[in-house]
Amino acid sequence: MSEIDELNKQIETKRKEMYAVYEKNPNDPNLLKISQSLDKLLNQLDQILKQSSKST
Repeated sequence: MSEIDELNKQIETKRKEMYAVYEKNPNDPNLLKISQSLDKLLNQLDQILKQSSKST
């Protein structure tokens, strides 16, 4: 599995986790931490995609 595929899988898992927590309690303090973790994964994916587009 490529790095991009692995990141996409992690992103989807984190996104589902965030939605599940939000549906149970939109004011859950862990929601912010999950969202920040998702942001980091999305930023990693963005950097990889930018690097791969520069090299082609």
